[in-house]
Amino acid sequence: MSFTQKCLLIEVKMRKWFLFLLILVIGYASAEDDSNGQHHRIIEVSGVGSVLSVPDRFSFSLSIEQKGGVASELNTAIVERTNTVVQALIKIGIDKKAVQSLQVQFNPWVEYNGNTREQKGFILTRQVKVTLKTLTQYEKSIDAVLSLGVNNINEFIFTNSQADAHYQEALKHALLNAKQRAMDMANVLDLKLAGVISISEQSTGGVAPISLGVRQLQASESYQPGEMSTQARVKVIFALKDSYK
Repeated sequence: MSFTQKCLLIEVKMRKWFLFLLILVIGYASAEDDSNGQHHRIIEVSGVGSVLSVPDRFSFSLSIEQKGGVASELNTAIVERTNTVVQALIKIGIDKKAVQSLQVQFNPWVEYNGNTREQKGFILTRQVKVTLKTLTQYEKSIDAVLSLGVNNINEFIFTNSQADAHYQEALKHALLNAKQRAMDMANVLDLKLAGVISISEQSTGGVAPISLGVRQLQASESYQPGEMSTQARVKVIFALKDSYK
């Protein structure tokens, strides 16, 4: 046998050996995929939890508006009226820190006489936000600002100071609810849970406040906000035990 023939023979044997190793590797990978596929049988459920609480915070905002022809005079008038409102609220027991003077808007004062457009001056508007720690102060505060001629009062909002803690509690209830639902579904099919594969939070943690319009508030002298619900939602994926175990 010549040297060239020996080289060709060795090359053929090496190719056969490489092909054999490649088949072994592919077979092992397939077996591992099959094993993983059997182990990761799953059940996916959603869980919901809620916590009821009584609102203990009350806030509203009002607008102080002043019309005139000279901007500097308008600003002086707005400052004086804002201070009057703040002092009236402090007088009935509201903390000064609970009253915020927000942005000031400056717009042209335009009126129409038929088809004629006439600019009479300017309108200066300041927003004031009031936050109360006790709901019993709301009637006095509304009476105080209305007696000063403030007639633009925005929506009233009821919230709870422990909103974050209530959401965390609702989240726990949602997880327990998901676990119970998964167990109930698995029991119907004679299966057992093996563990948790993943958990995802479906809610954002925001609590919808209770809103009340001005007319609703004035219609009742003893309005009760009732209870507010804090809800949480989760999605949980459980692994199922193999039937032969």
